Amino acid sequence: MINRRKFLQAAAASGSLPAWPAHAAAPLRMAYFETYSPLSFRPDGSALRGILPDAVGEVLSRMGMAVEHTGYPWARAQLLVKNGEQDAICTIATPERLEYAVAAQEPVVSAPRRVFARADCPLLPKLRQARTLDELRALSPVVVSYAGNGWAKTNLEGTFKIESAINFETALKMLVARRGDVMIDNALTMQYSLQRTDGATEVVMLPTDLETSYFRLLVGKKSPHVAMLPAFDAAMRQFKKTPAYLKIFQTYGIQP
Repeated sequence: MINRRKFLQAAAASGSLPAWPAHAAAPLRMAYFETYSPLSFRPDGSALRGILPDAVGEVLSRMGMAVEHTGYPWARAQLLVKNGEQDAICTIATPERLEYAVAAQEPVVSAPRRVFARADCPLLPKLRQARTLDELRALSPVVVSYAGNGWAKTNLEGTFKIESAINFETALKMLVARRGDVMIDNALTMQYSLQRTDGATEVVMLPTDLETSYFRLLVGKKSPHVAMLPAFDAAMRQFKKTPAYLKIFQTYGIQP
């Protein structure tokens, strides 16, 4: 009888499955940010779900590789991978993270940053024409932001008028209540959260991508699974061409 290892090697050689090391049969232990809906979260403390674990899990399944998904506070998730207690995270490949992890080339998710405004905002016709932050800045909109928004601190503070909230959820309510003209944020998290915010049906998402964040699989340098990244890239590229990839987003009511 052909054992699993020989079968996978034969399948890889025939081109029907990307080649990856035999030791990768051990589960890949994934650590996620547990309160980052809809990318990775635990509704009411239940099992982890979200676009990232769904997509990563499906690709690994197609590779014949087992995976364990676990949610943590974000700082802890990263530390566990850095220390080798978990194998991988799925996030933006910053220089700091690349000190302890190796990044896949093919993004699991591409998250555009877009402008959100109320449908009755007087600036809306001009906002629709803005294609860059500089063009947006020239319109002098009041931007609603929130404490801990690192992107806003780097890109908006000092050049935009900002109304700041204590957290993301409060910022959404401020936008709905006309306490600012726009929010500029991750289109995936904004869409999901607006669906769960009273009055948010009056908020529209503008189509222009001001920039895009790429969430990649980052495997810790202390993990035995680093060598599987080229195979993961190939499998992810194939998966993104199928209707099943788009269906994951639709499950959470998201338009990529």
